Amino acid sequence: MDKLMLSDLYTVNASYPLDSIHMRSIQLLYQPLIGNNACSLYLSFYSELDQLTLTKAPSLFSRLTKITGLSLNELNEASLKLEAIGLLAKYKKDAKNIRTYLYILKTPLAPAKIFNHVILGPLLLQRLGKEELYRTKLCFKSSLPDLSDYRDITAKFTDVFDINLLEGTKEVLVEKNYFNSDYGDIKNEYDLELFYQGLKDYQIKRNIITTDDEIIIKQLGLMYRINALDMQGLVKDSIQDDKLIHQLLIKNCRDHYDLAMPEKFEEIYHKQAVIHKSSNGNDPLNTHIQYLESINPYQLLKDKQGGREPLKHDLQIVESIMTSLYLEPGVMNVLIELTLSQCDNVLSKAFMQARAAQWKRKKIKTVKEALDEASLYLKYRRNNHDINEDISMVKDENIDEMELKEFLSQFE
Repeated sequence: MDKLMLSDLYTVNASYPLDSIHMRSIQLLYQPLIGNNACSLYLSFYSELDQLTLTKAPSLFSRLTKITGLSLNELNEASLKLEAIGLLAKYKKDAKNIRTYLYILKTPLAPAKIFNHVILGPLLLQRLGKEELYRTKLCFKSSLPDLSDYRDITAKFTDVFDINLLEGTKEVLVEKNYFNSDYGDIKNEYDLELFYQGLKDYQIKRNIITTDDEIIIKQLGLMYRINALDMQGLVKDSIQDDKLIHQLLIKNCRDHYDLAMPEKFEEIYHKQAVIHKSSNGNDPLNTHIQYLESINPYQLLKDKQGGREPLKHDLQIVESIMTSLYLEPGVMNVLIELTLSQCDNVLSKAFMQARAAQWKRKKIKTVKEALDEASLYLKYRRNNHDINEDISMVKDENIDEMELKEFLSQFE
């Protein structure tokens, strides 16, 4: 890759003007993903369009560094991010020892497409979090008026225009394509040839994979960093009746990533905040509550392993639930103990997700509240063979100290 120099020239082009929605998308949706410098460079390029169009001559990069306040290295890094995210195309021309770069601005994706994008949607969720992403979505929602008392009288095309296609006539209405804009898209390389070569080993016919299937395979491969060989098996497991089920493939890729993801954990090392502590005595119950409030989920798992390092699989399950549902650490500790007691000392992800989702809906914040819910579950399981029914039918007044002590006795 050539190194930019202050004496190099650049020019900018674009196929379509930006409106207020585009500008808002750049600031609220693209900026969290690619950073302020990249978005600032995009807007600077856009503001340059008028001047470069008037002068009809390229400008020096030294001028661009002064306008943006970015160094050449920062300009190059910001440009690469814009190119990768699909907002910029870059071309280079060498002539008479003069190097000229042409930057073509791409129109940002529509907000709805970003939110539903296989790659950008999950990345935004990870970067912003559920609450902030919900608030961001509200910024792009428009309130529609109540049309129940109105009658639609909008003119139709044929009500206004008449097209004369007779040969030789001068009065021919030509419809201009104003909306043929060059929308940005994320370009990525994925070894589909290698992917197809291995399909025969799985007895899968190549013609089963459609163009739409190829697109989602490439997107998921890029997002979850799944190579073509591993993708073959995931696709095989996602085919039903000779058809690739996209939602099933997404789930399988996500599960594969969960098991192969790097060991980067944060939530499991947090302890119960003081504001959510609930112990107030020295009896066995409160002693155990204090224990669960004073350690983090990682330490609890380590204690359950007899002081040995917890399994990566177990850490990933706990971390994923804590990051997706934001359970308090002490509540997570109770959930770990409940799961181990009910699943033969195995951390069942399905069991934990079901209980965690219910506790989140019930706004369980303290260890005492979580222990009450655990006791409710155990009591309901003893009295009912089908534990898949709604356990909320058990009333809170049925909880007593004996129920809690019986539950806690399993961990003594």
